[in-house]
Amino acid sequence: MAKQSSSHRTRINGKELDVRIQSHPASRKLSLRLITGENAVKVVSPPDYPLQEILDFVSRQHDWIARRLEKHPEIPAYHHGMTIPILGKDHRITRIEPGTAANRNKGAAWLESEQLFIKSHEEHLPRRVRDFLKEEVRYEINLRAREKSAKIEKKITGIRIKDTTSRWGSCSSSGNLNFSWRLIFTPEAVLDYVVAHEVAHLVHMNHSSDFWGLVDQLTTSRKTSQHWLKQHGSRLLAYG
Repeated sequence: MAKQSSSHRTRINGKELDVRIQSHPASRKLSLRLITGENAVKVVSPPDYPLQEILDFVSRQHDWIARRLEKHPEIPAYHHGMTIPILGKDHRITRIEPGTAANRNKGAAWLESEQLFIKSHEEHLPRRVRDFLKEEVRYEINLRAREKSAKIEKKITGIRIKDTTSRWGSCSSSGNLNFSWRLIFTPEAVLDYVVAHEVAHLVHMNHSSDFWGLVDQLTTSRKTSQHWLKQHGSRLLAYG
C-alpha cells in the first residue's frame, strides 16, 4: 500500500506552520515531529485515520511544538553582512554588485579572508549563496568519499547531494551515497566522519562492531563528531 500525504496549516504563538500529514500502512498510532528550518510539523498516521482527529492531536501538542520552536529558532535568509559557518569556520557574506571593476577576475563567488564574496544583485543573493555552498560541499564530499573508497577497494556507483532533514547521509546496497548539503556548515572533522560512515556501509550494511571498526580506520574523529552532531545538528537544519 502506498503512502498518502496531505498538507494543512496551524498557528502557534502567532506563527504559521505547515502540518504535513502522511498516512503509512505500518503506522499503529499518531506520531509528530518538528521539521526544523521549514516552519512545518509532520504527522504520521495509520491508514484512513480521521482528519479531524489528526488536527485535534496537533492542537493538543501546541505547547510541545512551541517549546521546540523556541529551542530551534529560525535562521533568517542569507543577506549581506550575515555570518555563517563554512566547514565550521565563521565567514561573513559580502555582496558585490555585478559589473564592479574590482575583483573582475574572481568569478561569481569565492572565499577569502574569512569572507564569502558573492557577485549578485540583492534579490538573487540568497539563491547564489546556497548554490555556492552546495557546490562547495559537493567538492569536499566527493574528494573524501573517493579517497576513502579507494582505501577499502570498493566502488562508489554515484554520489548525490540532497536537501534532507532526517539524516546526514545514506548508502544504498547498489553503492549510491547520499549526503545532506548542510554538512557544509559542520567542522571538517565532522564532515569527514559522516563520509567515512557512509563509505564503510559499502562493506557492512549494518552497525556491527566490524562496521564501527572500519569507520575508525577511515576517520579519526568518530566519537567527537557524533557528539557534535547531537549537540548542534538540529540548528544546522534551520539554514535554508
